[in-house]
Amino acid sequence: MGEKRKESRRWRGAKFVHQNSSPPPCKSVFLFFCVLLFCDYNTEFNTDRLSFSRFGVGATRLDACALNLLDGVNISSSETSEDLVSRLDGLTLTVAAIWDPGYVSIEGEAAPTRTRDYPDVYCTDCGSQLSGYNFDVFEKMASLGNFKTNWTIFGDVDSSRGETYEQMALNFTRDFDVSGQWWSDTARRRSIGISCGYYHTDITRILTVSKQAGSGGKIDYFSFLAPLSWQVWLTLISFLVGYALLYLFFEHPHFNLPTFKASAARSIFLSFECLTGGFVAEPVTKTGMVLQSVFSFCTLGFSSLYTAALTSILIEEAISTMAINTLNDLQEAGGRAIMFTGDPLKSRILAQNPWLIATDVARSEILATKKIDDLLSKYGSQAVILSSADAGTLVQQATNCDASANGIVLAAGGGFITNYDDCHSDITHIFDTILLGMEADGVLDEILNKYSTDTCDANASASKIDYTIALDKTAGIFIILSCVVALLFSISFGRRRFKFRHVEEKASEEKGADESNL
Repeated sequence: MGEKRKESRRWRGAKFVHQNSSPPPCKSVFLFFCVLLFCDYNTEFNTDRLSFSRFGVGATRLDACALNLLDGVNISSSETSEDLVSRLDGLTLTVAAIWDPGYVSIEGEAAPTRTRDYPDVYCTDCGSQLSGYNFDVFEKMASLGNFKTNWTIFGDVDSSRGETYEQMALNFTRDFDVSGQWWSDTARRRSIGISCGYYHTDITRILTVSKQAGSGGKIDYFSFLAPLSWQVWLTLISFLVGYALLYLFFEHPHFNLPTFKASAARSIFLSFECLTGGFVAEPVTKTGMVLQSVFSFCTLGFSSLYTAALTSILIEEAISTMAINTLNDLQEAGGRAIMFTGDPLKSRILAQNPWLIATDVARSEILATKKIDDLLSKYGSQAVILSSADAGTLVQQATNCDASANGIVLAAGGGFITNYDDCHSDITHIFDTILLGMEADGVLDEILNKYSTDTCDANASASKIDYTIALDKTAGIFIILSCVVALLFSISFGRRRFKFRHVEEKASEEKGADESNL
């Protein structure tokens, strides 16, 4: 066996010497095409990462294997923590991050516009200009570990280009030492080589909902018509007119009115009064009595059905617009929720809650929302499912503090990510050691408070079901009837004015005729 290995070494050595000598031209051509073929294969193999070397950016990663960052770590030693913190002392780490206002961005500048596929770089070596919660945490960690950082910022994931956050995370960890944002830790991401320190719990998915139930004050002008279809309303009107004509036929002689037109108007008025339960004149004829008894019984049944249907509609609407504090509340309210496009925990959440109907919306659109009711109405949903950090951001900028974030959908963790290749996952252990120390010293809380405006109480419970009938549900009938009354008044006033002018003209003509006779 040893002889074979020696033979192999000799052969490879001879081959190497032969390649460095002057090969025949035909063999040079052959080797050239072999190199091209290999490069083409390597390009196809790495299409999911699109390494920087292909675009000339040339981020320099640490040789983590040569550094032996975890060499000599002894879990039984009390000096392990202090020793790990200093393992990156004096080194420079290349850090990649997506532009994310409030987390990693340049304050006061607009988000970068994507112009091409990855790597669409916004800025390099721009750490002196950056700010945000994730940035400050990472820089504080660098300060405690006494290592330097070289930041490169990219535009957000563009789904129209077929990009995903998972792909971006893989690109970052292969082309840089670490990504300076907190990423969700999932089995899928670990399986493709992404190492995430399972530390931060702000990746937990939280229900973000409107605090108040109801339609947001929008007036429904025709809510009083909702209990019945238009066919039923048409049948009812036909029934009223038919009753009025029969009543007019039998009771007309007893109306004591000068004209038939006036009698017809009174008959229609009495039929409507019988329907609403108002003043009802007693009929004189026996046929009229029977007719009114039958009609009164029919209107009693109609009124009961209308009232019951209207009540059920109002109750159902109150339940469907109920405030949501738990997943059970969300399920009872309709089970529709907004999730950001590319959420890596979506499949897990849907597996645990098969009744949930999720709508994908760009994360940038969700975080830019100023009024949560408008966002929920736009996508026909009852809640938004976000990480706890994003939920807090949305609540703090919501107009009039009308949002609440308190229901836990899925407890999950995450952190800064590296890659398992080339021993870079060793860096994760050092990060976790520093972060645990920062948490114990209250440093993480201090940084968080720096970016928390606390203009709203994000944990305030949303209100329960409100069965009170508000003005927006009842104003319609008053407005419509007021318009009808105003229209009738205008018509009546116009007619009176017309009659008055007609009488004046007639009197003027008669006066002129009398004067001419004189």
